[in-house]
Amino acid sequence: MKTTHDILTSIQHKPQFKKILHYKCINKLIDTILPALRRNIKHGYINKNIFYIIITATLNKYDKDNIIKTIKGVLNSPMILKSEQFLECDEIKIEDVIVYVDHKPKLDSNFYTTSAHKIHYKERASGNIIIQIKDEKLHTLATDIQKIIKKENNESSSNN
Repeated sequence: MKTTHDILTSIQHKPQFKKILHYKCINKLIDTILPALRRNIKHGYINKNIFYIIITATLNKYDKDNIIKTIKGVLNSPMILKSEQFLECDEIKIEDVIVYVDHKPKLDSNFYTTSAHKIHYKERASGNIIIQIKDEKLHTLATDIQKIIKKENNESSSNN
């Protein structure tokens, strides 16, 4: 049975799926850049045989030139480009590298949460409020919510 990796590898060389190959090549080329500079790269794309890299404004001109020089060095070295690490970039013809600065801050998202620090808050609502909503649908919805809160409040007080 084929794995997902096997299926992607087999279809990425077809013309209709060349974006997969471009995406892999872009990631391989960005991985050649120093990690301190790589943190400030937002994304990259290939358009009309030109590799565009979008960076944050925190990098200076020297860092920008260093990124261009590193990627051009990889692209101009046939020995590196033909290696097993850059197989995805073999069919893609990149003629130039352009770096643009985006002044919007890079939004990082951290999806990792530890399970060791699960916080549980005790419900403090009692449901003893007066509902003064004139719309009938909203009034019935609010009373249903109030009933649920009162029921849970009675269950928690009977357990303690």
